[in-house]
Amino acid sequence: MDVVQWLLFGALPAVAAVLLLVGVGGPRWLALALALAVCVPLALEDGVPPWPWQLDLVHGPPRPALWWLLLLAGAFGAAFDLRALPAAIAVPAEVVLCAALPWLLSSPLRAGWSFEAAVLLLGLGWSVVALLWWGVRRAAEARPGVWVPLAMTGALAVDAWLLRAAGDGPDWRPAGVAAVALAFACLTASWRGAFVCGSGAVLLMTLAHTGLLLCGRSEAGLRAASFVLAWCAPLPLATVALPWFAGRRGAGAAVGVAGAALLGALAIWASVPV
Repeated sequence: MDVVQWLLFGALPAVAAVLLLVGVGGPRWLALALALAVCVPLALEDGVPPWPWQLDLVHGPPRPALWWLLLLAGAFGAAFDLRALPAAIAVPAEVVLCAALPWLLSSPLRAGWSFEAAVLLLGLGWSVVALLWWGVRRAAEARPGVWVPLAMTGALAVDAWLLRAAGDGPDWRPAGVAAVALAFACLTASWRGAFVCGSGAVLLMTLAHTGLLLCGRSEAGLRAASFVLAWCAPLPLATVALPWFAGRRGAGAAVGVAGAALLGALAIWASVPV
């Protein structure tokens, strides 16, 4: 029954958002389309969260903060990909959004942390998010086209699989919606011509992958090994930007996708009870 509900109130609104924005406006609207594809079904299921200034950003629940963060990142990312923002503003704003994600999503946990634990755990979170953002962005710049969004589709699908297998709650639904929306965006944009994955779209994909996995893991009881492998799965995509593949970007992309697929498969394998 939960799958039927997910199809009606999750996947279908997500596909509609993608067809409306990417199908009409082109791939430069991918960031906003993906943000709406995730935020609209969440609002249909949980209701629209309070305004950002009404949220408890210190110890409040993480899902409303993630909702606003994804919506803001989608609007900002589309503005940057549409050349409405200069790089001098866009890059610092992307850094701020990446830094805000671990802080906001750890809000229910920080009350029980010591100062040393907070420094260590938040530092690890910031490091992984920064590496993911930088790596996926460099991969999209070094090898433009549809392959990076497709690889991130696979990462989001792994997130949904793990969260559904780990618990009976609804945490897998937004990750599954994001995977379906991104896959339809790739198909829709490819029909129009060459696919262009802008920096704003990369930012949104990175935040969605990290944020949805972090929110779900805190409630679904996902094993630590599976969580870490799934979180780091997109990192091998940066292989294509290494100097070794300067003249062989196709080979670098193949190695990166194979590495990401391997980490995703290992994450699923590690989640199986022994």
